[in-house]
Amino acid sequence: MAHPDDVEFLIAGTLFHLKAADWDVGIVTMTAGDKGSTTHSQEEVARIRHAEAQAGAEYLGAWYHCVGLMDLEIFATAENISRVVEQMRIFQPDVVITHSPVDYLLDHEETARIVRSAAFAMSAPLYKTGHTSPAQIGHRIPTLYYADPIAGNNPLGERIYPHFYVVITDQLGKKRDMLSCHASQRKWMQQQHGVDEYLEQMTDWASQYGQECGAGYAEGLRQHWGHAFPEEPILQEVLKPHVHRNEGIQPPSIRLRQEEPNGQE
Repeated sequence: MAHPDDVEFLIAGTLFHLKAADWDVGIVTMTAGDKGSTTHSQEEVARIRHAEAQAGAEYLGAWYHCVGLMDLEIFATAENISRVVEQMRIFQPDVVITHSPVDYLLDHEETARIVRSAAFAMSAPLYKTGHTSPAQIGHRIPTLYYADPIAGNNPLGERIYPHFYVVITDQLGKKRDMLSCHASQRKWMQQQHGVDEYLEQMTDWASQYGQECGAGYAEGLRQHWGHAFPEEPILQEVLKPHVHRNEGIQPPSIRLRQEEPNGQE
């Protein structure tokens, strides 16, 4: 994700389900949240928020790394993609979840672009990251998913509906506890965004998604089905007891077979 606390807002409940299924979980943020303060210097707030992100990851039981970019300066450049490829090769993910390609903040959208490119490049033998001791080349292109945008809407306020929902009612308490690790971000949002009740805002969104799928609380995900990316529904199968699918949404290969002439399968 782009910043500390994005994971907590968007997909922490899903990650707690995966931990319960004995998955190894890694969290990477593009920045340490270096501009999220009206009282601290850039260096001070980066240290504070990096520590909060580390605490949240430890509460989840996850590996954590910050790529080292700056807030509001996340762009899909060759250098930034290379940094993310190196981290993917270190962790060797089977599944990657990133931001919605369309979101309220350009940092989120550019993160989605960087992650999409890095996921494709991590298993390319001739792609070099430039590190003096580079990590091992990835074994495959990981399955890629996009979280819901913040508040579930595009910049015009229109709902972007997920391919499927993950019901997190039994993980909501842990999701709130993990988000509580980011105390400095709550103060920043109060001052900059006019948003108070940090935990309640997250809970309200999870409740909204839950209502959409007939559950208590939920998170939304979409799968990237672009050429060469895996179409296997890994998360949908692993989290099957907690998944509510949007009916009628199928991978391109299945849609093409269903649309063959004369009803041929």
